[in-house]
Amino acid sequence: MGAGLPPAHTAGIHLFPGHRPGPVPGLCRGPLHLLDPARYQDFAEALYISFVSLATLGFGDVVPIDPWIRVASPLQALTGFALLTAALTWFTQVYPPLSRRRVLALDLNALAKTDYAQALPALDPAAVARVLEALAAQLNTVRVDLTQHTESYYFQEEDPDLSLARQLPHVVELRGTASACPAAELQASARVLSVALEQLAKKLQEFVRTDGTLGGILSAYAADHARTPRT
Repeated sequence: MGAGLPPAHTAGIHLFPGHRPGPVPGLCRGPLHLLDPARYQDFAEALYISFVSLATLGFGDVVPIDPWIRVASPLQALTGFALLTAALTWFTQVYPPLSRRRVLALDLNALAKTDYAQALPALDPAAVARVLEALAAQLNTVRVDLTQHTESYYFQEEDPDLSLARQLPHVVELRGTASACPAAELQASARVLSVALEQLAKKLQEFVRTDGTLGGILSAYAADHARTPRT
């Protein structure tokens, strides 16, 4: 290390004090002294190098020299890198399911506010059937999202319009109105919507305690997210 101080040794670890004595601007206020291994406890040094390796910082001020520590250090660094990657991956994966759930809630909110269910019998059956089938597809997507990303259930919305827990009961009204229409297209779409809703309710039942009925599940879902079900 040239004119620098020799490294101190403790418990299979080299401690490097720096390349020259005297103050180091921005790093310490007093002079650097020759390191005394007796001042550094084995446990503290082991814990320090473990955290530095796990965080993949690589300061280089403490270097393992025992073979088993030299093998363990890169393994810890790989573990830290894997944990960081997993955390970032989780954050990037949890938001698409939340976005799809919010879109469905907004669609249902718009249909409810425009009295779509009441106007449904007077509308073109083919157009209404497409709307109901699109809602059924969205319900199936939410069910898959809850299966693959269970933690997404526990995210609550501040805006009631974005809360599926509040808007979901409107599907029941749409299904009932479509089932009562004489058009075959609407009755078929209502059955598709009913199956999708029942399957989603079955999935939601894994998170809430209910009597097992569709109404009970939807009410419990809304209550669990601090919302009043839309009626």
